[in-house]
Amino acid sequence: MTSANSSGAAAQNDSSGLASITVLSRIPEFWCDKPRLWFVQTDAILGPQKLSDEAKYNLVVAKLGKEVIQQVSDILLKPLETKKFEALKSRLLQVNEESEIRQFQKLLSEMELGDQKPSQLLRKMKELARDKIPDETLSIMWQGHLPASVRAVLATTDVKNVENLAAIADKIIETSRPQEISEIRANTSSSNDTALILAEIAKLNLRINYLETQKPTFRNRIHNFRRARSRSTSRRRNMSRRTPNSADWLCSYHYRYRNRATKCMEPCAWKKINQEN
Repeated sequence: MTSANSSGAAAQNDSSGLASITVLSRIPEFWCDKPRLWFVQTDAILGPQKLSDEAKYNLVVAKLGKEVIQQVSDILLKPLETKKFEALKSRLLQVNEESEIRQFQKLLSEMELGDQKPSQLLRKMKELARDKIPDETLSIMWQGHLPASVRAVLATTDVKNVENLAAIADKIIETSRPQEISEIRANTSSSNDTALILAEIAKLNLRINYLETQKPTFRNRIHNFRRARSRSTSRRRNMSRRTPNSADWLCSYHYRYRNRATKCMEPCAWKKINQEN
C-alpha cells in the first residue's frame, strides 16, 4: 500500500471515529421510565448515519447505566452474531416498559392536571391508553380532571375532536387569572357536576371491559362456588333431624357432635344407625 493510500485510510478512520463521537454526544442517557420514547429519539439520530448493526449496538450500550446494564448482562456477555441492536432494544423495552395492566391502573386512578396544561395531560393519557380506548371515552375521562369552569366552556362548544378540545382548554387556562385558577382547582375535588359523573361512568366501562377479558376465569369461580354451596345444602338436608317420631331421629347431642357425643337423650336412633352400618 502506498503512503498516499495509507494516509487516505487513516483520514477516513479518523473521520468515522469523529462522526461516532458526535453521534454519541447527541444521544441522551437511557430513560428507564420512557424506554420507547428514548428509542424513538435514538433511532431518529442514528437513522441518517447509515451505521452498521455493530456500531448502533455499541452506541446504545455506551448510554446504559449500571442498573440497566445488569438487566441485559446476558446479552452483553454473549452477544448474538447478527441483529445485536434489535435484540438489545427488545430486551430493554421488555424490562423497563410498564405492563398494560399497570398503565390501565395509572390511567384510571393516578392522573391529575396539577400545573400542566390540559393538552399535556391528554398526551400522557393517550400514551397510557395506547390506542386501546376510544377517543370519546378518553375525552370524557380527560375532561373529568379539568377545572369546572373549563368543562363548562367545553360543554357549550360543538367541537368533538379531543385534540381540538385540548387546544381550547389550554386557551381557557391561559386567559384565566391565577387567582381564579387556584380557586377552581381547590373546588374541583368536591365538584359533583355532570362531567365528573360521566368520567366515573367511563372508568366503570373500562373496568367492565377488562373483566370481560377475564370472563372464563370469573365464570369458573362462580360455577365452583355454586357447586360447593349445593353440596353443602345437600349435606345439611341429609343430616336433618326430621321429627321425633321418625325412625332416624337423633337427639341433640348426637345430631350436633355425631360420634364425638358423650351423652345421649331418648328418643335417639344413633345406636340403631351404627348397628345397621
